[in-house]
Amino acid sequence: MLIPKVEFLDDIQATDDYQKQLKALYLIVSDNQHQTLTVLIDLNTYGTAVFDLLDCGIDLPFERIKRIHHSFSDNLALIEMSLDSSKGQRLLEQLLALALYENTYDISGYPHSRSVCLWLFDQPITETLKHSIYLIGQAYGMGTNKRRYLRYWDPRVIQLLAYLWTAEQKLQIHQLGLPHIHYVDWNNEMTVLTLPTPNEVYPAANIQKTLGQLKPLPFRFSQQQWQLLEQIEWMNMIKRQLKEQIVITDRVYDIIISQALLMAQRQVTQQQAVNNIVKSLEQPRNQGVGR
Repeated sequence: MLIPKVEFLDDIQATDDYQKQLKALYLIVSDNQHQTLTVLIDLNTYGTAVFDLLDCGIDLPFERIKRIHHSFSDNLALIEMSLDSSKGQRLLEQLLALALYENTYDISGYPHSRSVCLWLFDQPITETLKHSIYLIGQAYGMGTNKRRYLRYWDPRVIQLLAYLWTAEQKLQIHQLGLPHIHYVDWNNEMTVLTLPTPNEVYPAANIQKTLGQLKPLPFRFSQQQWQLLEQIEWMNMIKRQLKEQIVITDRVYDIIISQALLMAQRQVTQQQAVNNIVKSLEQPRNQGVGR
């Protein structure tokens, strides 16, 4: 994919939408007294040329993640910035502009990849973090120990996984030391996925004993979970068509997911699923759900 010009990001930064999200992002930083930010970058989108868009890109240190799957042409990378420095704040602002650019131009008929993926506050780059990010990207196939890759770092995928993961699967991520994961969602808004603590998942249990029984990663998904994951490209196509007309709410997700599952189970055709989604959304839109 062609890398955007610096002027395109300047145009994004001049928009009210960007300024709104930047203000919200700095509010997250101040409210939680975050000191550092680590951003996961997918180099499969532009390669290391993505760093040329950034003021300090030439000298920007980054850490590569072990290649999750042999079919990838490049790696995932982590970059870390101090939020106490002007350099770090400038980097945050430019990465937010790139994330909003990629989401803004991911529209019907012109799908756009994501290079800016997950935002991890106060998660210094360590070997443990790098291994954890690699491990989350693995899943066992149905009824086998053969591993398949899970493109969870893509914001368009993790939004589905937030609905799809069970409480125990979310706890598996929390136990890796990742209690919060931020990303830019379909509505062009910075969203946080908060992973539950052991006490939230097992409120009345012997926590230590129960955690000892928690299945280690990679994930083992149910048949229904796999059916939905295999429909993600179709679901994202539907969301591209809807995003400029309505806000992608929890209800919209529920409607799309329910139809995707019916398609996967061969209970409806693709056209019937689309018709059902449109019909289901007509009433909420009349009640003010749409923009």
